Amino acid sequence: MLFKLSSVVATALATASLASASAINLEQRQAPAAACTFVVNPSGTPDPSAKLFSEWNYILGRNLANFVPAGTTINNGNSSVTGPDGAGLYTVEQTIAADALTTAEAIAVVTGWVGTTFNGPWSGVTWTFQSVTC
Repeated sequence: MLFKLSSVVATALATASLASASAINLEQRQAPAAACTFVVNPSGTPDPSAKLFSEWNYILGRNLANFVPAGTTINNGNSSVTGPDGAGLYTVEQTIAADALTTAEAIAVVTGWVGTTFNGPWSGVTWTFQSVTC
């Protein structure tokens, strides 16, 4: 009987430990998405048939994925793209989140992209980040 009681206590302690560890990870995974605005400069005129919102969903999701472990879910929203403005710049609005990052960590990643250039897979241009605000 004493052996069974100690097994029950050990199992209860292990379960409590896993539950508390899961709560921390779950809190991080459920961090709210950051609403961000990206001002970008294309290297030329984007292909008019390219769906820029789709291109930006890909660019932002793919590049955020480089900062998290393989298999991590990226929870970005859909992009809204406007432009070009009078200076030839485009504005991209999108929410940014990944299961392995807190909101602050996701913001730190994307705001660090200012000055960085990414290839547009469908538009035929490269995009340089002029500013990022979240």
